[in-house]
Amino acid sequence: MRRLVLGVAVVSAWAALVSGSTSAVAGVSSPAASARQTQTGTTPALRWHACGLEGADCTSVPAPLDYEHPEGQKVTLAISRLKATDPSRRIGVLFFNPGGPGNAAGPWIQVLGKDMFPARLRAKFDIIGMDPRGVGDSRPLVRCAEPTSDMDGGRYPRTRAQFDQLLAGNRDLAAGCLSESGPLIRHMDTPTIAKDFDQVRSALGEEKVSLQFLSYGTQYAASYAQQFPHRVRAAVLDGPLDHSMGTESMVADGAAAAQDVFDRFVAWCRSDETCVLHGHDVKAEYNALLDRAPLPAQGSADGVTAEQIGFGVYAQLIRQSSWPQVAQQIADASTDAAAFAAVGAQSAAYRVTTCQDMPSSGIGYREFESLLTTARLQGPDIRGFQETWDVAAGCLGWPIPAGNPWRPYHVAGTPPLLVVSGVHDPATPLAWGKATTSQIKGSRLLTWDDATGHTAFLNSPKTLEREVDYLISGRTS
Repeated sequence: MRRLVLGVAVVSAWAALVSGSTSAVAGVSSPAASARQTQTGTTPALRWHACGLEGADCTSVPAPLDYEHPEGQKVTLAISRLKATDPSRRIGVLFFNPGGPGNAAGPWIQVLGKDMFPARLRAKFDIIGMDPRGVGDSRPLVRCAEPTSDMDGGRYPRTRAQFDQLLAGNRDLAAGCLSESGPLIRHMDTPTIAKDFDQVRSALGEEKVSLQFLSYGTQYAASYAQQFPHRVRAAVLDGPLDHSMGTESMVADGAAAAQDVFDRFVAWCRSDETCVLHGHDVKAEYNALLDRAPLPAQGSADGVTAEQIGFGVYAQLIRQSSWPQVAQQIADASTDAAAFAAVGAQSAAYRVTTCQDMPSSGIGYREFESLLTTARLQGPDIRGFQETWDVAAGCLGWPIPAGNPWRPYHVAGTPPLLVVSGVHDPATPLAWGKATTSQIKGSRLLTWDDATGHTAFLNSPKTLEREVDYLISGRTS
């Protein structure tokens, strides 16, 4: 879901790649800057060019800024492609989205493709990544001016005055987004982004497409299937959110899920001698760090805050293979917390889209106090340092009307779709997968518990193979 969640914990090099523009990667050219198009009637003829390090090619596709006014201003969508390695058995196009919101798909295709995608999938599909509008190499980018409001309570205000500062700060940020990005930020909601995928499908000349969408990308998949059911051949929704739950349930469920996985991390340290904190009271030491923050950090004059430590740990819970690293970081933090110093604010696109899709409407100070109490009761060691709280607090007072407020999806008319949820997922709880499945007629829920973390794609090779079986065959069983 979170840009930090899917951008950290794969490996450190991948973190830099998936969180930024492909133009920052050595040897990768910018499709938005380089692709050329010729016009044939009203349909652009795509001109592909080599890009990246994996034998990928890239182009760009224009789309309406506002689909209600299709002849008006346009945005440019950056597209990356890995062509099927066995063209004689090619099934078609597979759209891939790594979540976010705010993650560019380009680096996953252009730089990580051969390692990330199973060979069977690459053989039978052209794998297509679209940088969502406002993100990566798509243009224009969403940008926001730095807010000038003083928020001494941050996203965890302790008084009504600090709560009012939070509201003012969020309004200030939205005004800065409008000033830097103009009307684009009013058109960053999930249904609009889903329409962009269909614009790309049309430009590719495909009648139907398959989807493999992770985390927040499952919102795009559900919306696409709802709007264009006749265009869906197959779709995997891996690590889904429930768009019907509302802010209160989102915060409570998210805190409980993160605490569950933190508890499993602590249990691993207790039982595994390779954990550098083996034999320690991990919870006590970790909470002591949060209580003492800000902590000294090499290269940081101000030190590292409790919020940076908390979100840095949360982000790395998403992949069990990163647990030795986070244990070492916790062990080191008492003398040098520099490993957490880079944890910062969300991207502009992340904030703009989440507030379009998951508004914190009708929450006053008393409701806010109750919400924060719930978050801390459900996640006593997490303390609200998790993504669902960031969304809830970050969208309070957001002055731009939500284009896609809380409501269930109603998907019908597609082939059977596969919803994939982990039993121990710190970012998207199993309950959200069950709810999503109930909103897609004929879909099947596939649960996995052979590992701990966010999405089977990143954590469960066995379940990923079942996703591939489904995408190739179209059968959910």
